[in-house]
Amino acid sequence: PFPNPVEPELAREDKNEILEKLARYGTDDPAQLEARLSLCKSFDKRQASLISTRLKIKRVDGHITDVKPDGKSDLEVDTKKEPLVLAYGAGRHPKAANIDFAPETDPTASLFKVEASLCDAEDVLYRLDHASMKGDDMARKNLEGIKKVLSKMIEDIADPQSIEVFAPPGPGISPDRAGIRVDTPYGNVSFDQLSLGYQTVFAWTVDIAWRLLEHHENSPDPLREPAVVVIDEIDLHLHPSWQRKIREHLMEHFPAVQFIATAHSPLMAMSSLDANVVVLRRSGDHTEIVSDPVLVRGWRLDQLITSELFDLPSARSPEVEKRRNEYRELMQKDDLSDKEREKLKELQRLEWELPIGYSQEDEKAMEIIRRAAKRLSSEDES
Repeated sequence: PFPNPVEPELAREDKNEILEKLARYGTDDPAQLEARLSLCKSFDKRQASLISTRLKIKRVDGHITDVKPDGKSDLEVDTKKEPLVLAYGAGRHPKAANIDFAPETDPTASLFKVEASLCDAEDVLYRLDHASMKGDDMARKNLEGIKKVLSKMIEDIADPQSIEVFAPPGPGISPDRAGIRVDTPYGNVSFDQLSLGYQTVFAWTVDIAWRLLEHHENSPDPLREPAVVVIDEIDLHLHPSWQRKIREHLMEHFPAVQFIATAHSPLMAMSSLDANVVVLRRSGDHTEIVSDPVLVRGWRLDQLITSELFDLPSARSPEVEKRRNEYRELMQKDDLSDKEREKLKELQRLEWELPIGYSQEDEKAMEIIRRAAKRLSSEDES
């Protein structure tokens, strides 16, 4: 629970450049900063339940000497009204099985701490399966909902029935009938035999679902309740085909969740051109946020990576691009030496052989055209 009054974070910092900039200069009189916060409602004062919190700032000779909360908050914070905010860092990893089930109490921990683990995904499924066998219809519905999400999120899992929940492994229990078993194109395997990419997506998908179930425990359909989910480097461990689909699957199965994700993948960007896309670009010692980059729906992948989204100079390999630059330089020269003419002839041949089709079929057609053009040229010379 939050303390009452709400203590501003700035009051607990010895030095704060932002506070220095906010505090009024040119006077040593005490200054006061006030923040008004709304709990999931409009900022219209006639409708909203507001919390206000204040800071009193003392200055001597232009420097801040004391910062402390000034007064009490106008409203005690009801944590049940707070939005559910989850965050997953690039180092997100599932918790080792059967070691302290409870996930991090801070649902944003893995974004800032590499050692922070997610909930034990297997134990979540065990608990829901056990409750459903005891006749808990809501647990059964939630278990089926999570399995349905997983079957969509993870490639090679054909349907929810491909995920089977047995009793935890133990003495006298056959390994083939224990734990979480998953049918894949390569056979029926246990959860810990899945690849790291599969285990990671499995774990954070279950973590999102479990926290929605906990936060919206009285909802008839918790997986369709709202939350804000931040995912750093969402494209980690994902095959290109998976990268193209994952956003669609997340939005389908968590329709009320706002996802804020970072990615280095042009495939992720390509599947999100209709979304709110921003570019983070280093500028000196700080990060510049380009909130309205030029986007063109229907871009090919090579057009996308050479746009301002990724700023690559070319869609071809560095070796080919270096060769093409040399070719252009020779073409622009007025006088060429014999050696340069030979080099230009070789570069022209290589330039002619570069693939320009959009697919393997296109390239086969272009090869037929090249051979035909070469034959016609030979006939004309003869």
